[in-house]
Amino acid sequence: MELGKHLTKSLWGLADKALPVAYGIGYVYLVIRVLPEEEFGNFVLLQEIFLILSSLAAALALQPLLKFAAEDTQDTGGIVTVSILLNVVFVLLTSGALVLLRHPLSAMMNAPTLAPLLLQLPALMAASFIRNVALVLLQSRFRISRLFWVDAVHFLGAPVLIWVYSRMHLFNSAMDLVVISIISLSASSLLALILTWPLFRWNVRPAAADFHRMWDFGRYSLGGVISYLVYSKADTFILSAFTGPAQVAVYSSAKIFTRIFEMATQIIQMFLLPGASLLASRGDRSNLKTVVEKSLLFSTVGMLPVMIPLILFAGPLVKLIYGGRYPDAVLILQLFSLMSLAVPAFAIGVNVLMGLGEARASFVLGMQMLVVSVAAYIAVIPWLGAVGAAIGVVLSSFVTAVIALKLVQRYVPFTLREVLSRWQDILEFVRSRFQRR
Repeated sequence: MELGKHLTKSLWGLADKALPVAYGIGYVYLVIRVLPEEEFGNFVLLQEIFLILSSLAAALALQPLLKFAAEDTQDTGGIVTVSILLNVVFVLLTSGALVLLRHPLSAMMNAPTLAPLLLQLPALMAASFIRNVALVLLQSRFRISRLFWVDAVHFLGAPVLIWVYSRMHLFNSAMDLVVISIISLSASSLLALILTWPLFRWNVRPAAADFHRMWDFGRYSLGGVISYLVYSKADTFILSAFTGPAQVAVYSSAKIFTRIFEMATQIIQMFLLPGASLLASRGDRSNLKTVVEKSLLFSTVGMLPVMIPLILFAGPLVKLIYGGRYPDAVLILQLFSLMSLAVPAFAIGVNVLMGLGEARASFVLGMQMLVVSVAAYIAVIPWLGAVGAAIGVVLSSFVTAVIALKLVQRYVPFTLREVLSRWQDILEFVRSRFQRR
């Protein structure tokens, strides 16, 4: 399978996933360097809760939609309808429950001023609802350029709004940042609706079979994502419970650099999940094996230019970006950089399993990840604080990456030697790019 022929779409995908990085840069200069540590820490906690709910809703309703829409491009009315219904029910129940429990949650996280922010959670979920569904529909059709523009409205629009608010002297609290996020997400949803309206095929009475296959896939997907979220988000909440929002601010000032890992994971998911679903539906295991081997080597090599500079230049980078604030973030950032070697393998493993329809295997992986991550966080965070949280994240990422690849080998047998032999494909890929010039 010639990956080079998808270069144009890959470049659009790279541009799309670079948007959160651009957002992060604006976030650093316009938010982290401006807001008081307590306010910034409170917003981080709200944002993590919002991302958790969004990820869970996506796992239950949108990942099944992506898989089945990628396999069947004609009759999607039933699964689109079921997906939206599941999404609506989940968002209403979860965001409503968190609003009711806002005071106990704030107390548990040692952040009493978080409660007023949690009242805005339903508005954040509503603002992003159409956007999230539309992005999945665009991804299922590989319309990556349109997906880019939908994301750009939010990820570029939010920093612009923050700058405007700051010039007007209206930006000085976490609540201001929440309002800006609601505006940018709403604008993104509006553009998404315009660009994807033909894909919103409705079926007033979806077949029972559509409900069954969406639920059967979605429940295991949900279980797997819950475990992943414990691994990726619990560090912040446990750290807050032991140290408070101020230490969360220090930790998050380093963790924001891990957005580049999220970008890599999302690029892999953007192409590998629908691609693996299509190849699996055709029974083309040979090409699927080739894709897995190439993806593993290409993505791991591609992350080396990220890891090495973060290790060598973490000190000057933190000092330059934060203007002398958060010096304790340097060691945390160096620890996070080691994830460069684990993130691609884990992302490939999870998306291949989901593409094969092995949602149950993905669920088992998630449960294993949950045990590993919770054990690591409980062991090191009370002892080492923010540094311990980073150590726990890195250890968990390597353990779960190994487990993920072992699971994939049950369905798509490959060896480390076969993966390394794909060096010739990298050289051929580079050579063909230069020859075309």
